[in-house]
Amino acid sequence: MTVRDFPSSATCYAEPNGRVRPKAVARLENSTLDETVSAFPVTICARARRMTYEILKIRCAATAIVLALAAAMTANAATLMEARKAYSTHLVVSVKAPQEYAYSSVPNGAQEVTYASGALRLKGWLSTARPGKVSPAIVFLHGGFAMDAGDWAVGQQLVKEGYIVFMPQLRAENGNAGSFEMFGGEVDDAIAAGVYLQGVPGVDPKRVYVVGHSVGGSLAILAAQMPSPYKASASLSGFARLTEWIDHFPRIVPFDLKNANERAIRDPYLYVTSVQVPLFMFTEVANSYAVEANETFCQTVNETSSCRHTVIKGDHQTMIEPAIRATVAQFRSLP
Repeated sequence: MTVRDFPSSATCYAEPNGRVRPKAVARLENSTLDETVSAFPVTICARARRMTYEILKIRCAATAIVLALAAAMTANAATLMEARKAYSTHLVVSVKAPQEYAYSSVPNGAQEVTYASGALRLKGWLSTARPGKVSPAIVFLHGGFAMDAGDWAVGQQLVKEGYIVFMPQLRAENGNAGSFEMFGGEVDDAIAAGVYLQGVPGVDPKRVYVVGHSVGGSLAILAAQMPSPYKASASLSGFARLTEWIDHFPRIVPFDLKNANERAIRDPYLYVTSVQVPLFMFTEVANSYAVEANETFCQTVNETSSCRHTVIKGDHQTMIEPAIRATVAQFRSLP
């Protein structure tokens, strides 16, 4: 069981022998509930020194139990779905997505539509071409935290391959409703986009896929670990060690980075056994660290599910076109 860090410059915690000593940050890992209670911070050190261990347990038990049980449910969850059911993200700030955007008119070959994600009504662009009476379809999750016509241009390669393409805007992006959660509720949006696409006339509901690039690629990994309408998932330049990536951008993180539960519901590595559909990962050769991380992730996934990792020539951007070609080939190879 892992409980969140408790940052404070003036906290103490009681040891089982009754001794109380100050500690700036108490990291409680692999604790029993009793140990968690005994290490719960007390804000007034001088007074705490005069208290016995049993008094401290009674004083702190209610809060400690709540924290411990929440952390235990998340940490002991076998699947990402169970973890997300056990713990809902708690934002410390309610903001829109951090990437600036300019209003873009709907591109040629697309129509603006609205899809539902829980109580939210979000926008997206849906391709107007209908290759046949019934066609396969792809939800394309754009990179970054805003969508524009350049993203749509990337998705056109899939339209040319005979897919109906839906590119959703996620919560808090491009003026949409909701708050930016940074791989929290956005996972729900990614799955809701697939549910919407299944119901579009001309779409074969049994051949709906998800493809994402960069931020969208990491979302595609998380979506593959959840129940969804998708037949398969492809991650282009996503990163399986997602929480490490998040740590590099603390200024835009809207949740408590020190909260283990928040990190857990955003960490694909914790739930390698819960990948539910074939997952295809493509990583640019220029990013050797991501190549290693994603290869290790895929190897582990293959012990219980299906994951194929391919290294693509190029950098973060130039890898997109060849990765899409490879994605289409992989999707078509599925029974």
